[in-house]
Amino acid sequence: MLSFVRRFFEIESVKEDAVDYQSRFLNYKNIVEKSNTSEKIVVVKNLLSIIIEYLNFDEAIQTIETIHDAQDNSSIETIYNMLADRNDVTIDEIICEKIHPDDLKFYRDKTIREDGPIKIAIREFPILLNTWNSDRIIRNFKDINDNNVFDGERYSSNIENHYIYPMDIAVCNGANHSQFAARFQHEGQTVIKAVYNYSNLYENIYFDGLNYRKKLDDSTIALSYDKKLIFYSGVIFELGRYLLEAEYHRF
Repeated sequence: MLSFVRRFFEIESVKEDAVDYQSRFLNYKNIVEKSNTSEKIVVVKNLLSIIIEYLNFDEAIQTIETIHDAQDNSSIETIYNMLADRNDVTIDEIICEKIHPDDLKFYRDKTIREDGPIKIAIREFPILLNTWNSDRIIRNFKDINDNNVFDGERYSSNIENHYIYPMDIAVCNGANHSQFAARFQHEGQTVIKAVYNYSNLYENIYFDGLNYRKKLDDSTIALSYDKKLIFYSGVIFELGRYLLEAEYHRF
């Protein structure tokens, strides 16, 4: 009897989680769709900023408070790449680095930005960060300040930011902790090392609030990632759809 009751409440808990995530997803869509056409892009960009800041601070708090692995925000980029791979979708890529002539043979299928990294203000747009080490979080908050402003151009060799289009965010794969502190201080410059264009993926899949699905047959695309990360990756993905439909471009 007790095992039955336990299973019942476990099932109910799963149902509640499902309903909760779908209702949250619909809230995001409703906020965008009830806005005026002229305001829609601004609304979407503001929502993206809020979500990215939430995920950044959420992972930082997890890292400080617990001894287990935090949620790893950078997995969101991995999710998009996995979705592209499973749907045989080619992602257009621009390498924003100065490549030595002898190494160009390794980039024959890539577009190279001759001017090198794209320079941006540290708070110019959302950067998704993976602050996995509590000691580094605290140390960088101490070291990066008004007297020691973050200089991403000077230390660009340590930085690996990828701009994700049409989601209009960057995902950090290097210099996570220093950029987290710099963004908190609202000062400094950083760089984008690559631009990934996922526009073609939107023709093949959509996110329904719980899962990614193929447009062809509505089949679920199974992903073995934390449900919360899948959810926010999906929200970001669908917010990007609004920017894509509006033909919005930052670069």
